Parts: sequence; C-alpha cells; structure tokens
Amino acid sequence: MELSEFVLLHLPSPPARVLEVGCGEGELALALVDAGYEVVAVDPEAPDGEIFRRATIEAFDEPGPFDAVVASRSLHHVHDLGGVLDKLVRLLPGGGPLILNEFAWDRLEPMTPEWEAEHEGLHGYPVMRAELDIRFEERFFGWRPYPADGEKIPGLGFRYVGKPS
Repeated sequence: MELSEFVLLHLPSPPARVLEVGCGEGELALALVDAGYEVVAVDPEAPDGEIFRRATIEAFDEPGPFDAVVASRSLHHVHDLGGVLDKLVRLLPGGGPLILNEFAWDRLEPMTPEWEAEHEGLHGYPVMRAELDIRFEERFFGWRPYPADGEKIPGLGFRYVGKPS
C-alpha cells in the first residue's frame, strides 16, 4: 500500500484540517489537498506555496486545532522527541490521529562506523516507541520494507497510528 493510501485510510473525512510534519517536497501534502483536506505542511526546506511553512516542527507556532497529524520519516530527526510529541498532542485537542511512516535505522545489522556517525543523535525505534506509548494509544502498527537505494530492506520501516491518550 502506498503511503498516500495508508494516510487516507486513517484520516478523518475531508475537509478535516491536517498538519504534515516534515513535508519534504510536498507531494503528500498536495495529494491531501487534492483529496479535499485543509493542509498545513511544515519542513525546514518546504517548497513555496500557501500551504507550506519553512520551519522545524519545534519552531512551528501556528495555533491548532488540527484534526490529524501526519509525519513520514521525520520524527527520528527531532532533538526533543518528547517535547515535539507533547506539542502534537496539544495540536490534536479533539483526539484525532497521529499517522506515522517511520524508519527504524537502529535495526540495521551490522552498522558501519560511517552509518552510526551519520545517525548519531537520531532516535531509534525503542526510544520513539516508548515516547509514543506515553502519549498515544496505538490504533495500528506494522513493520514494512524500507526503500533505500532502489531496494527494499525488510523490517526497517514501520507505520503507526495512535490517538492521544
């Protein structure tokens, strides 16, 4: 299942207000707009456009509420994961879903010194899962292959949906 299909499956019905954290070039955000959602997409390198905000999630200061938050391969980069998750809970006062597509880089065997240096300070799966479990009730979890260099590495990617607890 493609990411956009997975996200649409777990979102409330349009015209729900959706925050995308780490939107990259904006493909998912634009697909959600096309599907009838009101989207705000944040990324330090976000493209130009009305729905996009160039900022980290830590610096993002627009008020909620949002009906859902989507983050694809972005939360492992934040420095204060607990603080960011607390912020996302506050932005979801109606109990809407947090929909994640993430990368458990720490499950790679064996990791080279170069790989470890590149990922120093990033959150691995155990830390991310513990922080999620403190704040969210799991509604869906599944391991999936992670795309890397034209290949799919089994058991590195995961998808998660949780509601604030």
